[in-house]
Amino acid sequence: MSVLSCRVPDFLIGLAQRQKPQWRGQPLALLGADERISAISPEARQSGVALQMSARQAQMRCPEVILAPLDHTACQAEQSAFVGTLAECGLPVQVQTWGAAYVDLREVASTARDAQPICAEMGKQIRRLLGEPFAPALGWDTGKFTARAASSCARPGHMRLVERSDEERFLNPLSIMLLPLPEPAVLQLKWLGITTLGQFARLPTTAVWQRFGKAGKLAQRWALGRDDRPVIPTAQAAPTSIAVDFDPPMALHSQVLEATFAALRPELSRLADRLQGLRHLQLDLRFVEGSTRVIDCAFVEPMSEEKHLRAMVSHQLQILEWAAELETLRVTLLEIGELVPHQLTLFEIDEARSSLKELARKLSNRNGELFFQARLTDERHALPERRAVFDALSARSVNV
Repeated sequence: MSVLSCRVPDFLIGLAQRQKPQWRGQPLALLGADERISAISPEARQSGVALQMSARQAQMRCPEVILAPLDHTACQAEQSAFVGTLAECGLPVQVQTWGAAYVDLREVASTARDAQPICAEMGKQIRRLLGEPFAPALGWDTGKFTARAASSCARPGHMRLVERSDEERFLNPLSIMLLPLPEPAVLQLKWLGITTLGQFARLPTTAVWQRFGKAGKLAQRWALGRDDRPVIPTAQAAPTSIAVDFDPPMALHSQVLEATFAALRPELSRLADRLQGLRHLQLDLRFVEGSTRVIDCAFVEPMSEEKHLRAMVSHQLQILEWAAELETLRVTLLEIGELVPHQLTLFEIDEARSSLKELARKLSNRNGELFFQARLTDERHALPERRAVFDALSARSVNV
């Protein structure tokens, strides 16, 4: 394998700032069709704003954040131009996410020395197309994950080429945040003191599989530099279709939603095991009197979590004009992409329900009370040990 990873950092934010230059350097968040945060600027990220937050939650984290709608049509046009420029070389191109793609260089380069001039020329073409503020970061390796990690380490306008003999030394000190594992898995690893790819790679394979399943086992292979996935051209990827028949026909949105996800859930599970998610989903509805409707759902980042997908589909079903009772529905997975690493936040997105505490309680039920949270009781007490207590995140509190 010989893979180039081309990544334009903060692609969507850069497009918005190109339209509104006064937004440069300001905390900025773009809202998707579901009224959730779809893209954030580095300034907003540093203030605690995270993807999938609501506008209200983002403003609570950063009162001065600028909220603007994501212009999906304009961004898609720029994305198509970006991918088209990479494809001009005649080599297979696979889209990863907005402003990021893989290019298969097997036919033209087998070493870093061979790849260097090709990467440099592609970087120049992207800058000419989009402008200097969109200078890409490039990474090269014999596997997808290491190539992507290399592009994540490279500065915009620069490249990082990793030879096979140097993969282990390159990957070992990198953060586990480069792995697109579910957030609870990343939290557990951090609690265990596992913060680098090298530490994760050295964990017993059986233990990783038992705790984190197929996705964890695959992620560990990537951390070891073992990634033999081919670059599959996005334009040639065959879409998967799932048919749902309603007998008797249905008119209740909730019942249609449940039936849809009952059929879709096995495919979502398979995607999650491969650390992949949906980027583009289409629903074709046929009603009893013969009319049809089409629902098109495009996601900013690949998704495999049912919660977010359900929210989007539910919203689209509710705003759809129903002609009659629904007879059949066909779900087509138009585009699938590699999951992107999670952004762990400094604050809980849902103030009423802490996933961190829920996870601690589950682990405490199995291993005892291991996780505690400090709470001031009398900050002016003469004895330091009486000024605070440590509350166990499972059930009871312990005085110290």
